[in-house]
Amino acid sequence: MELSEKELNKMSIDELTRLFMDNINEQNLQLIKGIECLVEEDFDTFKKSLNYVIKTTTEVQIKKTFENKIFKSKLMFSKADRLKVFGKINDIKNIGEFMANRLLLYRAIFPDEEFKLHVLSILKSLRMISLSLSESVKLIGSDLRKSYDICEDVKEERRKMRREEWKLLNRLYNYDMDYLSRTFLYLKEMIEDIMMLADHIKSFSEYIQFLATKYLIFD
Repeated sequence: MELSEKELNKMSIDELTRLFMDNINEQNLQLIKGIECLVEEDFDTFKKSLNYVIKTTTEVQIKKTFENKIFKSKLMFSKADRLKVFGKINDIKNIGEFMANRLLLYRAIFPDEEFKLHVLSILKSLRMISLSLSESVKLIGSDLRKSYDICEDVKEERRKMRREEWKLLNRLYNYDMDYLSRTFLYLKEMIEDIMMLADHIKSFSEYIQFLATKYLIFD
């Protein structure tokens, strides 16, 4: 949903942060959906979902409004920390756009059903940590304790993804060598890019936990 400049200006810093997070998270979920469609060989939806990530710019006006308002606002924690949170949300968009552009360079056919299942498993975890991070970010202005706890779940799920990553790469490197070339490189880079996004989400979660320990007095 697009909002006018007037409507955005009426929103608080917390409301703008939540809106920005929702906007970027929706693009992230489209990216995940697109890769799932590639696995399932639904190439039309694959292209449509990834082009959505590349072409959508509705977050730009939200970011501009936030940056204009933050210097006039009184906040629960420092403006520098708020700006860094916003920057880390924006990095999700940048990583997603990079992934979408690279994935659209080539159309790979996956080697077998077992490999597909492993990719779908890692994408399921990526969707889970994306949704959890979104929830955590939207709580930083109201419930830092709960935000902190959600980030623990993100970190644990990311550890599971790392184990799955090595299983995938092990399978990929042990296929018959005739299978190599562009498809091999494409799938290898796809796996690494998925984990790059997961690593950013994990790093972002750790930063939220840092803010929680910085501003919140635990019992």
